[in-house]
Amino acid sequence: MTVMESLWLRMLLSLGLCLGGAGLAGQEVPDPFGAVAALKPGPVRNLEQQATFTVGNAHIQFTGHWAPLLRGDQKVGLFLEGNGSLTYVSSFEPEWPILERNCKDLGMVTPTREGQTRMVAFPFTRARILLAGASFPTWGGDSSGDLTGLAAFVERWQKVDGYFPDHLLAAQAMNAPGRMVAFIELERNDQRWLYRYDGVDAMEETLAVVRPLRSSIPDLGDWHDPVTVSRQFLGWNPRKDPTPVHVRINALEVDLRTADNRQAAMTVQETLMPLEDGLRVVTFDLWSTLAEPTGTRHLRIKRVVDGTGAALAFSHSHDKLAVCFPAPATRGVPLTLRLEYDGDFLIRPRGDNYWQLGVKEGWYPTLENLSGEWYTFHGTVRTQGEWQAFLPGDTVRREKDGVWNLVETRTDRPICFATILGGKYSVDEEVRDGLTVRIATYGFKPGAVNKVFKEQTRNVIRYYETFLGPFPFKEFLIIEKNEWGYGQAPPGMMYITRDAFEQAQTIRQMQELADLVGRYRGRNISISTMDVRHVLAHEIAHQYWGIVVKMPSRHDQWVTESFADYCAGLYERDYKGKGRFDKDIATWRSDAERSKDQGPIPLANDIHFDDRYESFLARRDLLYAKGPVLLHALHQELGDQVFLTWLKSSQTNFRWKFASTARLFDLLKFITKKDYTPFLDTYFWGLGLPPAKP
Repeated sequence: MTVMESLWLRMLLSLGLCLGGAGLAGQEVPDPFGAVAALKPGPVRNLEQQATFTVGNAHIQFTGHWAPLLRGDQKVGLFLEGNGSLTYVSSFEPEWPILERNCKDLGMVTPTREGQTRMVAFPFTRARILLAGASFPTWGGDSSGDLTGLAAFVERWQKVDGYFPDHLLAAQAMNAPGRMVAFIELERNDQRWLYRYDGVDAMEETLAVVRPLRSSIPDLGDWHDPVTVSRQFLGWNPRKDPTPVHVRINALEVDLRTADNRQAAMTVQETLMPLEDGLRVVTFDLWSTLAEPTGTRHLRIKRVVDGTGAALAFSHSHDKLAVCFPAPATRGVPLTLRLEYDGDFLIRPRGDNYWQLGVKEGWYPTLENLSGEWYTFHGTVRTQGEWQAFLPGDTVRREKDGVWNLVETRTDRPICFATILGGKYSVDEEVRDGLTVRIATYGFKPGAVNKVFKEQTRNVIRYYETFLGPFPFKEFLIIEKNEWGYGQAPPGMMYITRDAFEQAQTIRQMQELADLVGRYRGRNISISTMDVRHVLAHEIAHQYWGIVVKMPSRHDQWVTESFADYCAGLYERDYKGKGRFDKDIATWRSDAERSKDQGPIPLANDIHFDDRYESFLARRDLLYAKGPVLLHALHQELGDQVFLTWLKSSQTNFRWKFASTARLFDLLKFITKKDYTPFLDTYFWGLGLPPAKP
């Protein structure tokens, strides 16, 4: 299990939203972040003849009242009130089945086929257009009265989760004024759509349906969530090109203190490596406000400074952070960013005696682009009482520091997906052959199961070392989570749920929950016991696929999930027999058949059903089933020697680096002298499934 599942599960418990505005927290530095919400309308005009406007693949037709939106004398946007329609065209063929189903299921519209494209059109009565780096339309019309719906419109769009256009507009102005950025927000009755054109950062355009958040938390009653239904790429091709990355985090240092396991004081220092000239504004994910059933939590920034201690302008809102450096960056010359913040953002699930700052969850300034996370890590955490903390890296010290329980760790290799967990845990460890295997159990003292886990862990590691190379860490930590049904593998660590330790009791509880869910969904849902050996082998494989060889983008998540699961299957083949491996193959194929028509593997994260469980299931089937089916087809074609040589060569050539699907298959082509582009087009980017072979 990786980042996406963790976020999906965490979101069921607490949604990270910001209810406040942007600001400089008292720092006496110039503010480059103009607030979109504060834009003032210019003269209102009325269009009786239809006017048009095109941005990227979005085309607007409109009649009615309109006015420019101004920041001082500068035109930043338009507000429209009348009758209009937006037509959006997708020419990215791999996404067409997803676009068609997403739009029907979420947006209640049916895309049409227009030659070698798919087109979706929907009407609107109010719209706000924000635009930079391109000319505004030269519409006319007679002078008119006021715009009656502007204030309420702006208030509604301030309550869209994770949506804060101010930061990208600032990045466009400061980093790349010649490139275009556009946002088109549309409403008609209770239907809302969002179109984004990002020619500065992500280099993509997207179309999203904006839907009410499904939450019983009172503070979130009128908040909405943008669900992307289409994604197209600007100037690069995900089939062969690397994901655009403008800056990278090369070093991450974290210091955390908590006396009550609710309030925390944090200092984070990041070394940023610019990969192009001219950058001044850098944008991140960083928690701002987390709404929970028991109340709203906050993360408050106290200071943001550079390497000299000089204050930096910043904007922090909607779980987004943007920082402005005083001068344009030079490619290859590192920048230092240091933040101090505090707040009550340590959340104990269900009131249990642990909290977790999870992978890719925005508890430190995190780059949205996966290729930007490539850092050495140094962390120090102080807790009190019976609580102790766990974090990635080799242990530098674990000791008492006055009233504090102190732990310090460090890595000398670039990792990603850093996480910290603190709780009341019992720790059992064993050092053998230069490897420390440490198990932290929750709620009970170490028992006989720990001995089994330690031995199985060593068996799996020894097996992988025969064809994947040396195990990448000197310490491996297994932490029990007081949850059920999954594992997760941060660097040098593994979270595994309680059912791995106490299967009989937990499976009964899981079945009771499944019965409730089944009655709600109108069908039976059965729960089977977690295959602990397979989960253990899968999560340990992530230390190779995911941590050492990293996925550079969401399109390449199969490099972590499918490769890890197939390696776990190989382990079962050689330790539990061919019959067990044949069962794995049959399960993979059955699950792949169920969801293969929903979309291709690289777009598994873009599949959205109205029923979230169906979205989860389709994604799982593609990454954990169809992906291994493809690898098994290659394995059968190549044979053991060549196939395992490919895996080992991938670990050698891309050790501690990013490896896209295209680069992995370039390596396979070098080994076999065969071009696998048709294979990828048919089965990876397409909906096909390799035929079963005996």
